[in-house]
Amino acid sequence: MRVRAGAPRWAAYLAPLSSICDSWWSTIQEGGIMKKSIAVFLVFTAAMAAHLSNAYAAEKHLIYIHGCCINKVGSSAYEDIVKNLKASGFKVTFDIRRDESDDDIKAYALKVAEQVNALLVSGASPEDITVVGYSQGAVVALYAAINIANPNVNYVLLAGCPGPRARRFDIDYSKVQGRVLSIIDVKDDRFMTCKGILSESVLQKEITLDSGYGHEVFRRSDEKSIQLWKEPLESWAKR
Repeated sequence: MRVRAGAPRWAAYLAPLSSICDSWWSTIQEGGIMKKSIAVFLVFTAAMAAHLSNAYAAEKHLIYIHGCCINKVGSSAYEDIVKNLKASGFKVTFDIRRDESDDDIKAYALKVAEQVNALLVSGASPEDITVVGYSQGAVVALYAAINIANPNVNYVLLAGCPGPRARRFDIDYSKVQGRVLSIIDVKDDRFMTCKGILSESVLQKEITLDSGYGHEVFRRSDEKSIQLWKEPLESWAKR
């Protein structure tokens, strides 16, 4: 079966199946019905499963949480970053968050937890869900991880965990659950490593950058800066 130009996308999946059907029918007509037709049937079934699997591959959901001070720094850089993540195949959820008190941050973390739980209820696998937070957004992600309490959901903490010079947060690190990738920069003087902070039961990996930009590298929207942290993020999220 030849697929004509402009045919709908699903037609491409039917083409090889049609060829298999033609082969099966020819075998029956030639008289070697039983053994050969069973063999062709098994090939047909395997081909159908493979094509349907490719056609309906699991979506990779990503919730992106920006850093603080959006009223001061603006949202355009974050919007460019989100476009870049979408172009990489992620189904991205992104909101502008303007209220930044401790209560607001915890309330937003509950909202993120609700979004993740809704995806899980809808049938998404926890392995296909990634929560990404930068700076104060990483704090939101940590609070959300406590509320979600699912060890298989992915988290990426851009800039890592809040350090002594960062704003104080009452995060109970012993209750954080999930697969946690922290990406830090050696010149960051506000956030720091997450090693030794999270529970030993948490699957954790940390990557250290030396971009020259410190904390701000994760907010830069040029392609070179984004690629520094996006490549390890993709490896973590698209396992």
